[in-house]
Amino acid sequence: MSLFADIENRILELRELINKYDNAYYTNAESLVTDREYDQLFSELKTLENNYPHLITSDSPTQRVGGSPQKEFEQVTHEFPMLSLSNTYSREEVQDFLNKVEKELGETVIEYCCELKIDGVAISLLYENGKFIKGATRGDGYTGDNITSNLKTIRSIPLSVSKSSQIMNFEVRGEAYMNIGDFEEINRLRALSGEKLYANPRNTTAGSLKLLDSKETAKRKINFFAYYLRADQKDLVSHSNSLEILTELGFIINPGYKICINIDEIFEFIDYWEGERNKLNFQIDGIVIKVNSFKQQNELGTVARAPKWAIAYKYETESAVTLLNDITLQIGRTGAVTPVAELEPVFLAGSTISRATLHNYDYIKELDIRIGDYVIIEKGGEVIPKVVKVDTSKRVDDLPEFVFPSLCPCNLKSELVRIEGEANHYCINPQCPSQIKRAIEHFASRDAMNIEGLGEKVIEQFIELGYLKNIADIYELKKYRNEILSLERWGEKSIDNLITAIEESKDRPLEKLLFGLGIRFVGAGASKILSKHFKSLNSLANAEKDELLKVHEIGSKMADSLFDFFRNEKYINIIERLANYGLNTKSIDNEELISNINITDKTFVFTGELKSMSRADVAKLIEKYGGKEVKTVSKNTNFVVVGDSPGSKYEKALKLGIPILDENSFLQLL
Repeated sequence: MSLFADIENRILELRELINKYDNAYYTNAESLVTDREYDQLFSELKTLENNYPHLITSDSPTQRVGGSPQKEFEQVTHEFPMLSLSNTYSREEVQDFLNKVEKELGETVIEYCCELKIDGVAISLLYENGKFIKGATRGDGYTGDNITSNLKTIRSIPLSVSKSSQIMNFEVRGEAYMNIGDFEEINRLRALSGEKLYANPRNTTAGSLKLLDSKETAKRKINFFAYYLRADQKDLVSHSNSLEILTELGFIINPGYKICINIDEIFEFIDYWEGERNKLNFQIDGIVIKVNSFKQQNELGTVARAPKWAIAYKYETESAVTLLNDITLQIGRTGAVTPVAELEPVFLAGSTISRATLHNYDYIKELDIRIGDYVIIEKGGEVIPKVVKVDTSKRVDDLPEFVFPSLCPCNLKSELVRIEGEANHYCINPQCPSQIKRAIEHFASRDAMNIEGLGEKVIEQFIELGYLKNIADIYELKKYRNEILSLERWGEKSIDNLITAIEESKDRPLEKLLFGLGIRFVGAGASKILSKHFKSLNSLANAEKDELLKVHEIGSKMADSLFDFFRNEKYINIIERLANYGLNTKSIDNEELISNINITDKTFVFTGELKSMSRADVAKLIEKYGGKEVKTVSKNTNFVVVGDSPGSKYEKALKLGIPILDENSFLQLL
């Protein structure tokens, strides 16, 4: 056998192994190999496919995360419409549904398949010759968006089925959804970075599937339950029969289904899951009742855009009444103030609730919420507690209206202001301990610099001791090693592990550092786009607003925020300290760096306006040749480049005797 044939066989073998392990893990929650062994196999497959790109196929496990972001989604017309279900909250209407089915079919003993109604996003998947070729949203039922590249990132969607399968050309429909724990983790990180929280898992799933960059979708941990199979070459007898075949093909179905033959069994199923639904790790909002026989389904047909053979019984949103003991203020890392309802603890939807968000002052005024009121709370999307109404019948006379405090609750008692055009109030004192704590937590978080061991309690302790006043102070913690060792619950191993984690964070990619800086409106996705576009922190810092606005997905709010951030003396100082501590501030590949004896390892300060190029372009050039631009003049500065109308930096350079270059002299250096 030739070497090429050996390589091709090895690629096929690796794909089969990885698909086998994926199926076991995502279908049966069973790990057949260690993470390390899995990663080694995946890495080997990627290497072989990179070396032999003509052997890459669309169903390879490496193709789950697509390449370049799409500009827009093309429209897909469903060969068979994706119908809506008739909904009801009434048990009488469920009984009416059964009566109509029995009357139309002329039978009294009918099988019904009852399933959990997953609160997700309806999706259609098309397979040809056993391979997943196209996936689309439901859309209006007739036409949806082609989101194939994003659906490939979902591990529970097989990219191909076994060649031994009797079914090779077919359509699968099902529900894309997000586990509650994964949703809560996304919101935890967004709260840490001062970003607006997502409303519920269903909306977050829908938004994630519409992201133009499938690599970002892959981070969202979306899952898929299949509930429908259409295959021309296979005679399917019933809905439950199709669920069994879907399982054989490698799809995950929701195991919570049952065949019922009368109304009592159906209501027993409904009642059981109403009590158990809060124990599930995904959201359901009701039960779907379907005539099981496909022959009978066809006989019943459809009316308008809904089948006559199915109905969805929906659960009421759970709520509770409890006493509002107080309204406190929570300060985010950007200074944004969120009012929080401090509640008399009450059990709701599987957990005890003692706090709930009140969003902003407008929300409080709109509902006329007062401390001492009895309020009605619900779980938004059955996850996030929120106050939805006041029970005014229980209100005590002369209960005063809530007036938003004018001072921050921190020990500095700084002024709170409301920015025109925004709903939030802000603490405008950058020394606010709450802001500092949140900013450091965000910087050290997993999605940013990922400094293990520097958690909320540790940060709080170090702030109180005066070791941390901003994010740059993290890299000086090692000088407090002996003092930290004397603290309770700190030993040699724990402090050494923390110092090691801090040192390792210096090598994080630029996008992680940029996200960690906590610039308002700049999330993880924007950080990645900006680092890729500008290649370095210096280039980004020197960009003008019009340059920022030219970057894909950067709007005016974000551009203004970036521009102001990099011209704030406080942040300039912090960034320079981070660079001096050795943090990675570039995303330029090593092979792109060009040595230039006049530029490499030299530091430059610019003052005044240059005619030949923008400051951002200058910064890119300097970094391309291995140099560095800094904002302030010091004895360590190698050159000060002077343009038209130079500022105080020019005077300082003269006093320190720093070499001064005009624009032409600087260009000659390049």
